[in-house]
Amino acid sequence: MATRNERLADALYRELRQWAESRRWPGTTHKGVPIDEVRRCFHAVYQRRSSDSTTTEMLRDSLSVLTARALIVPARTTDAERIPLPVRIRMVPFAARSPKVVPQMPRWHPLLSDIEDAWPTATDRQRARYRAINIWLLSNPDTTPVPLRERALEIFSASGDEESFPSPEKALDGVREGPLFSDRERLLHLLNAVATPPPLLSRRVLEEVAANHWTCVGSGDLLLVVENSATWWSLVKALPETHNVGHVAWGLGASFTASVRSIVDHHEIRRIRYFGDLDLSGLRIPSTAQRAARAAGLPQVLPAVHLYAELFATGRSWQAGDPPVDEDRARLIAGWLPEEHQDAAVRLLIQGRRVAQEWVGYRHLVTTSRWHADVR
Repeated sequence: MATRNERLADALYRELRQWAESRRWPGTTHKGVPIDEVRRCFHAVYQRRSSDSTTTEMLRDSLSVLTARALIVPARTTDAERIPLPVRIRMVPFAARSPKVVPQMPRWHPLLSDIEDAWPTATDRQRARYRAINIWLLSNPDTTPVPLRERALEIFSASGDEESFPSPEKALDGVREGPLFSDRERLLHLLNAVATPPPLLSRRVLEEVAANHWTCVGSGDLLLVVENSATWWSLVKALPETHNVGHVAWGLGASFTASVRSIVDHHEIRRIRYFGDLDLSGLRIPSTAQRAARAAGLPQVLPAVHLYAELFATGRSWQAGDPPVDEDRARLIAGWLPEEHQDAAVRLLIQGRRVAQEWVGYRHLVTTSRWHADVR
């Protein structure tokens, strides 16, 4: 017959298991439990009897039973009390790890045949990327060279997998491990993509920013500010022969809200138009910059109406990193856009969706002139 200490140990272990499993412990790894949580679990099952020793001693004895059964491993460090207890315990795995199932390998495009050797040991994230690139290569794609983020958006949004690719245009950002991804030159050549490192902004946003990266594109009085570097590259390359743009500036994301003040010494600028992502931060940036420009006596920061029209027409919405907002706040944020686009923007913000500006990429820009009104 089980002793009282053994019965208490059984009850304590059940309580510890319930606590650990409520925190999604699969039972296949060790699970650390701080002593305060162990005490709470013990008090939940312990009913004192007159013949019992102190509560701490009863807990100590229960832990000794569980240790002897190899169900827990107590820490060597104790709380240094008169009746010492470990500062924490580790629950020992009770379930065998499920054997890792390797997903079926796709039929590889000849240019990816070497991925076959890496497939069994690749991570799930790597496999998702290999598979998407393979599907794209097999689709006989348009291989006009475009910025890497535009190509990534094309490849990874096609899957519709918002969980694997929360920001499809950034799916290859910083990926450096595994065959293909560790060889940047091979990756760019395979995807017919152009690396567009962000232009290194000097102290003044309108100066030459790096070799072959000029923000000055003409003698016009218009400053066109673009949120992301890939679209900055595409717009500079796709500008029509006749335009009134003096400078195309990379807004450096949210930094534009501060850098807009650097325009004050450039008296040739009479107009400012902005084009960015259709999401919470992408719409807050220009509205905040608008207030900063007004305070500095600068021209208004107005939306590039026709570029936004192209983005609404061609872009596909995706789950946003920002949480949804209520309608009142959404209308306040979307109020910077022209009236004809506000309702669509409000729907995106309320639903927690976004449209990346890279949808208006180089290939689209050179096939339509509808956006040219924004640069004249």
